[in-house]
Parts: sequence; structure tokens; C-alpha cells
Amino acid sequence: MNKFYNNLINSINGLKFVLKEHSFIAELVGGVILIPYLFFIEFSILFKIAIISIYILLLAFEIMNTAIEKLCDKITKEIDSDIKIIKDLASASVFILLILLVIMILFTFFM
Repeated sequence: MNKFYNNLINSINGLKFVLKEHSFIAELVGGVILIPYLFFIEFSILFKIAIISIYILLLAFEIMNTAIEKLCDKITKEIDSDIKIIKDLASASVFILLILLVIMILFTFFM
């Protein structure tokens, strides 16, 4: 039980940290707009759940991207081509999910 409590505290600390990251905050603001919008559109509940799932995955990937960037910065502050590739790859994973989310939202306007 103590390990569970410590894990919970670590997770909360991680959330507190990521709430200071500009990109994460921007994605949360997008969610504040997205979630109410989904209540008003006339689409199946499964489509709405898919959009919400992609949005939550986007937030999770953004947290992982931040963790990778912080780890890379801890390894070296110097400009390193390998570190740049690692950071770019992590960022690309977030970008792919963002593109998928935008495509799904665009379906709600044009379908």
C-alpha cells in the first residue's frame, strides 16, 4: 500500500511539473474547447469516444515528450546531433497524434 501511495505522489508531482509546460497548457486549452464541442455535434458516441481517446493519448505523448527532452537536457546542454534527433523523434510522435486529432475534428465539420 505504501508503494501505491508513493507512486501516486510521483504521478501527481509529474502532473504538477507538466502543467508548467507551454505546449501541454496549450493542449489543455484545446481540450477545454474540444470536449464541450463534442457534446453538441451530431455524431455517434463511438466517434466521440475515439476523438476523446486520441486527445488523451496526445496529452500522454506530450508528457513523454517532455520527459525525453528533460532527460536529454540532463545528459548534455551542448548541441549534439544525436540528442537533436532524439528530441525531434519524440516531438514527431506528438505531432502525428495532433494531426490525427485535427483530421478527426475536421470530419465533424465536413461529414
